[in-house]
Amino acid sequence: MPYIDFHTHHVPTTTDVIAVVDGRDTWGIHPWRADTISLVPDLSDKLAIGECGLDALRGPSMEMQLQVFLQQIELSEVNGKPLVIHCVKAFDQLLRLHHELRPKMPWMFHGFRGKPQQLRSLLTTGFYISFGFCYNEESLYLCPLERLMLETDDAPCSIVELYNLYNKVADIRGVSMSSLCAAMAENYLSFFQKEPFQI
Repeated sequence: MPYIDFHTHHVPTTTDVIAVVDGRDTWGIHPWRADTISLVPDLSDKLAIGECGLDALRGPSMEMQLQVFLQQIELSEVNGKPLVIHCVKAFDQLLRLHHELRPKMPWMFHGFRGKPQQLRSLLTTGFYISFGFCYNEESLYLCPLERLMLETDDAPCSIVELYNLYNKVADIRGVSMSSLCAAMAENYLSFFQKEPFQI
């Protein structure tokens, strides 16, 4: 069974990894680039909108980031594509937006490093949670398998090389590798509404 990398900036070099590559399989305006003019491409072949979101530590003003993020949320809803979210130091604002807008499409919080209290707030709101190489171990243990995703983000290595994320997660969760891979395939189908495939 292949390993799924739910968010990466690098095309995998091995055939045992199915990767959702930012810019190839998804499209969005990153909050760091919220002040640049970007034409919306044909989204029919994209799996999701993103990564997009809010970053209080980097990028243009929060007002501008919010305006662009709202546009991305609308694109997600209109095109029936889920949302991949980058969020730094804007957690409460993100939850408030989700509560106010009540989107029909699912949202994924990528690169989650937060504590269990934040995890519970996201899960209650309906988020999928994607963990990378840096994570809070208690949160990773507590996240329900049906909402959990794994990613490499911008790390220049495979999800199963060097620091093997799948092995680490299987150990922490006390599940077999085949069970973990099966759960990730189910989450891929649930989130993207497509069967996992190799590009």
